[in-house]
Amino acid sequence: MKRKICIVTGTRAEYGLLKPIMQKIKEESSLSLQVIATGTHLLKEYGNTIDLIIEDGFNVDAKVPIIFAGEGRELLPHSIGHGIIGFSQAFEVLDPEIVLILGDRYEILAAAIAASYSGRVLVHIHGGDKTMGGYDEYTRHAITKISHIHFPATQKSAERIIKLGENPEYVHVCGSPSLETINSIAYLDKKELFDSLNLSENTRKVLFVYHPINNQHEDARDEVSLLLNSILEFQCQIIIIYPNVDPGSRSVIEVIEKYGSDFPNRIKLFKNLPHHTFLNIMKWSDIMIGNSSSGIIESPAFKIPVINIGTRQDGRERAENVIDCNISHKEITEAIEKCLYNEKFKTEIQKCINPYGEGKCSDIILNEIKKLQITRDLFSKNITYD
Repeated sequence: MKRKICIVTGTRAEYGLLKPIMQKIKEESSLSLQVIATGTHLLKEYGNTIDLIIEDGFNVDAKVPIIFAGEGRELLPHSIGHGIIGFSQAFEVLDPEIVLILGDRYEILAAAIAASYSGRVLVHIHGGDKTMGGYDEYTRHAITKISHIHFPATQKSAERIIKLGENPEYVHVCGSPSLETINSIAYLDKKELFDSLNLSENTRKVLFVYHPINNQHEDARDEVSLLLNSILEFQCQIIIIYPNVDPGSRSVIEVIEKYGSDFPNRIKLFKNLPHHTFLNIMKWSDIMIGNSSSGIIESPAFKIPVINIGTRQDGRERAENVIDCNISHKEITEAIEKCLYNEKFKTEIQKCINPYGEGKCSDIILNEIKKLQITRDLFSKNITYD
């Protein structure tokens, strides 16, 4: 019988990373792919991105609605509790041997708890990373402790997982799956891309992706206003992608929609974009600004300057193309000037090396899953030190 592998995906960005792994599993004769969609995939106001999964030729075997309406911190525990019940029911019906998840979001924590406590093998990608991203930091490590197989993106992340007491035998460095996607998709030329998105071809482009820090979200509105005011001092067109659904996201959306209305020729808003379109935009942008992990992990592949704002990505390994800034008008405008006009810096970042691998993630994961022996010992987890 084929070994059933269930992949859980909750956001557009995460799906873009999982897609090559899903494709490899789908093509492997000894494996059977199952897909559960949750999170923002199921929200109309975020673009019903479940449609992207289906358009790519994957069956969605179950939908687990998880996100409750609201803006306060009560959103998260309510959603996690509801999600644990929903994922438990889905796993009972689908009965996978292995559940594969990526990252550190709260919907993924709910899936991880349901999978691990119902006796499934839990496989976690991108564990061991270090950030200051609010609840994401301890969610990530909590998932690590209830997972059985680990696929960290870097050697440093692998060492952190082992320091948490995980068995080195089950820790496999694979790089970030984002690099595989970057290496495999087709890219449009600049004119073709900008025409398709109704963007000006002759204006500098700033790609803006900003997420509220979910346990420090009260100042999100003022922070986004300061950032946009700083960017608007320069002659450029700003491409803004909606934030994740987290406490504070509604405030961010209200601000970016107001600025989009006030500056329709300078600002273009996108609730959602297919991952390959997002990567095409990154390729042709002059600067990326915000606090998204894509600015840290994916941007070095395109040799573009990134202005990383605030503390959300503190601790994450990064290449030389990243400039870290506080939420300060002076620091941000100086950083933009450096990215646009400092020829030495622009030359140096063309030689930056991405610390997140070479784009071979799915092959490494697939090989380990295929040869994995599911025995009682795998479930007998124990801290490896006294």
